[in-house]
Amino acid sequence: MKASPEQAERLHRFAHDLRNRLSALQQVLAQLNGHATREQADLIAFAEQQYFKAMLATEKLLDDFAIDRSPKLGAKQPVDLAACIGRAIDAQQHRFARKQQAVEQSIESGLFAFGDARLLEDLVCALLSNASKFSHAGRSISINLRQANGMAELTVADQGIGLDADDLRHVFTRYALLKGASTAGEAQGRSTLARAKQWAEAHDGELTATSNGPHHGSTFTLRLPLA
Repeated sequence: MKASPEQAERLHRFAHDLRNRLSALQQVLAQLNGHATREQADLIAFAEQQYFKAMLATEKLLDDFAIDRSPKLGAKQPVDLAACIGRAIDAQQHRFARKQQAVEQSIESGLFAFGDARLLEDLVCALLSNASKFSHAGRSISINLRQANGMAELTVADQGIGLDADDLRHVFTRYALLKGASTAGEAQGRSTLARAKQWAEAHDGELTATSNGPHHGSTFTLRLPLA
């Protein structure tokens, strides 16, 4: 069933407002969790489960009515990926500093992708933010850029909590309730990676995830056609 343009706009606005309200509640829960007793932590965990279920149900409703949520790209142009990565690292520096995480870089210069510079920077920010959230303080995060098989290949690897096989299947699903939790109580809306995958595909690229299992870190690989 496909909604009319008027219904689609109304549903889109409603979903946006509902997500914002639920996200505010989830952030409050995250703050409370840092000072909770074990019994209170169990109640907070239950409330967070309901948050993810409500968000997932909202996404399913939008899917059922075929609401278009594809990213809107700005003017495409050749984007210097090394410079894009540098800006993304700077934008996430507050996260790394707070958790004393070092970012190890191996960046090949002279690689350009044709696309929306702002969205590509947001994509790299999403991968770096995810790596920081799910890694413990003092652990390093590595980001690498190289040319491989005629594509620009960017990898972000962490030494964090890792993903089991089931979580790997759902890591790009909006608001999927994965088993792993952020390591310092950071809010985890579980939609950023889904958007990042959309942004990659909008640039005719792909975003994939691998992990050797819980406590063995994760690696996210972005491949983009070269300009």
